[in-house]
Amino acid sequence: MHILFYSPDSYGLGHVRRTISLAERVLGQFRDASALVLTGAPRAHYFRYPSRCDYVKLPSVTKGVDGCYKTREIDMPLDDTVHLRSRVIQETAASFHADVIVVDHSPLGLCGEVVPTLDSCAVGRTGTVRILGLRDVIDEPEAVRASWKRDQVMEVLRRCYDRILVYGQREVFDPVEAYGMPEDVAAKLEFVGYIGRNGVNTAPRDVRRKFAPRTGRLVVLTVGGGGDQLPFETVIVTGPLMSPRKRKRFEARAHRLEGVSALEYCDDLPGLCRAADFVVAMGGYNTVCELAYGGIPALIVPRTFPRKEQLERARRLAERGVVRFLVPEEATPETLMREVHLGMGLPRPPRRWGLDFSGLDRTARAIGRLVPSRSGPSMRPGRLRARRLQP
Repeated sequence: MHILFYSPDSYGLGHVRRTISLAERVLGQFRDASALVLTGAPRAHYFRYPSRCDYVKLPSVTKGVDGCYKTREIDMPLDDTVHLRSRVIQETAASFHADVIVVDHSPLGLCGEVVPTLDSCAVGRTGTVRILGLRDVIDEPEAVRASWKRDQVMEVLRRCYDRILVYGQREVFDPVEAYGMPEDVAAKLEFVGYIGRNGVNTAPRDVRRKFAPRTGRLVVLTVGGGGDQLPFETVIVTGPLMSPRKRKRFEARAHRLEGVSALEYCDDLPGLCRAADFVVAMGGYNTVCELAYGGIPALIVPRTFPRKEQLERARRLAERGVVRFLVPEEATPETLMREVHLGMGLPRPPRRWGLDFSGLDRTARAIGRLVPSRSGPSMRPGRLRARRLQP
């Protein structure tokens, strides 16, 4: 079985991280399978890919201050870049002879670039199974309904996908109701649970010994911040996509403050957060899943532009009492400090924040039953039973 994962990655690294986690679990379940990841992530080479998996790098695209896409690195108009990416996607799918295509998050891909490939699979009767994987929240419902109507997304969902896997729980957020999905599209949905992974490679005591030798108490911030003479020590993870100029300013300020460390990138961020007494972070899907999977006390400061997806997710989780959040306008130094002290004094949230983290296993199970002719005895997952796909 050949599985092609498509990850648009126009902003941030969350899509490719989730895609690699899925590829690793699926390949672990089906030992005769191979996978190829198509990604536009600007730092795709930062990640470890599992055995029997490789990646094809698409030219990177990002968003400007106006929220519009633009080519990230090369001198090329956006339309030409999208055309190039679309041709690469089509040629890769055809040459790889993909049995399964798993599209992450965006039904149309970046600016519609994946639709020709999905259509060609149907027209050519290749037998390729087309799966869309949706994170729990896309954006605020009104914005999604408007953009989907404008881009005729419902028609693409009908025509181009055999199954839609939702990486979340219906009782937390229901896209059928929120986005007004008609019955025939809703019938394709399967809620598989959140994507959680035990990515910890470093023991908590070793992390504390390195970053909190003075107090033994550690706060991790995956956004900017810091303070002097605090009753804890702080690690700031700026991220590899921050501009060099801003990163130098952070590093210079951290160097002047006792007990503050600044990292550009951490290849064991789950381990760093697991060792922390408290975490301040943005509200992206992967970040929230990693915090929840580790049962980590956290304050979420969600991004509210150009999408309000992170804000919607933070609100839903705050309503369940498992996390606190601040909108960016409220996140003053004084308020952040007060929230950190408050959060460190509260009981830890429930195990895995009370969420269902069966997404990886159930995604592998869905692929296995959707492609039964290519997942014979040698490819059947040991503890997963295939069941007949209901229409």
